[in-house]
Amino acid sequence: MLLRKFLVLISTTLLTGLFLNFYFVITEGIGMDNLFFALGMFLMGAFPFILLIGMPVSILSDSLSKNIKGKQRYIEAFLVHITFGLIAGLVISFFFEHFFYVVVTLFAAIIFWAVDEFLRKKIRGLHN
Repeated sequence: MLLRKFLVLISTTLLTGLFLNFYFVITEGIGMDNLFFALGMFLMGAFPFILLIGMPVSILSDSLSKNIKGKQRYIEAFLVHITFGLIAGLVISFFFEHFFYVVVTLFAAIIFWAVDEFLRKKIRGLHN
């Protein structure tokens, strides 16, 4: 489980960093010369939040839904990720006074859930 969570952490950080990079390239016109620098900054900024918020939420989600099977488990895990992503986004946006952080945390929560479910399914398929 820890290896899967680590892979999800890395994947979510990369995808969130790429999302932020493309968003600011489109809206702010970041030039190609600053593209990799901006990506590095976004990755450094996203990693601690995903590690300190996303990992515990995902572990909580797994423990809450461990006895549930099928689509109900997917739905419950999704709702746990989205709920905590929304709460984290609201708290962060309160301190930094920008609603965009809610969008980013919800995006990261959905990506974290989707990658975790994908890897869970693939790893389970390898063991069968």
